[in-house]
Amino acid sequence: MIMNYREQLETERLILRLPTLDDADAYYSWGSDPENVRYVAWGPNDMEQTKSFLAGVRKGMEFAVVLKESGAVIGSGGIYPNSAGDTAELGWILHKDHWKKGLGTEFCAELIRYGFNDLGLRRITAPCAAVNYGSYRIMERNGMRREATHVKAFWARVDKEWVDEAVYAILAEEYL
Repeated sequence: MIMNYREQLETERLILRLPTLDDADAYYSWGSDPENVRYVAWGPNDMEQTKSFLAGVRKGMEFAVVLKESGAVIGSGGIYPNSAGDTAELGWILHKDHWKKGLGTEFCAELIRYGFNDLGLRRITAPCAAVNYGSYRIMERNGMRREATHVKAFWARVDKEWVDEAVYAILAEEYL
């Protein structure tokens, strides 16, 4: 399957572009903060880990989230197709200073649109810690439904405990 990968996407308030090593300070600002990475599978990261991640980003799959208004890099995320190219998983993180402004919902909506319209996916999924209200509300606002809850399946690294993981999904036929 040929996928139409793009290096830049745009929404009303955001530019989603290929991250570069010049973004290291911004990525470190949220990636090193325990509150910001409480419910992700990595972190807190030091600067070396941040630079290592940025050196290996995947074009058309990983994006820096940039505010159009200021040019500030406020988050990152991406869409990660499986080897068959018909299903992908979403992931994202925004700096906590930008939570509760609808930016995560806007970013997720664009990743879903990109996945179905440009990449021709059949299904998009996204996991999250079941207690992570911010993440699961973003998914619900974008038409994703909770398909499963896996009991104590996610290691919350910051809190050092196993928590339930919720899996959300949407099909192309539901989106289109």
